[in-house]
Amino acid sequence: MGIWKERPDDSFGCAAVFSQLSPSISALDRDMAFFAGEALPIRTYELALEVTYQAQIGPSWIVQPDFQYIFRPGGGVVDPVSPSVGRIPDAAVIGLRTSISF
Repeated sequence: MGIWKERPDDSFGCAAVFSQLSPSISALDRDMAFFAGEALPIRTYELALEVTYQAQIGPSWIVQPDFQYIFRPGGGVVDPVSPSVGRIPDAAVIGLRTSISF
């Protein structure tokens, strides 16, 4: 049974993933900031949230939009392309998957 009785073949999903980085990594970042004499981001965790909906458009066609938001990518690592900016900013990812079977 789907989410609504009018659309029995549709499905909805959501997920969350939390990754705690090792305290040793945070300690290394603190030490590097201390010895560099400047404020550097301290890596601690990464959090990803996802929401998706799978819609059965026809008997053999499925469309699935997907949205993900990542807080503190890489645990809050410094942007390797532009270190002066600081840590890599949070990221939003939007996707669309479609499947047709014959």
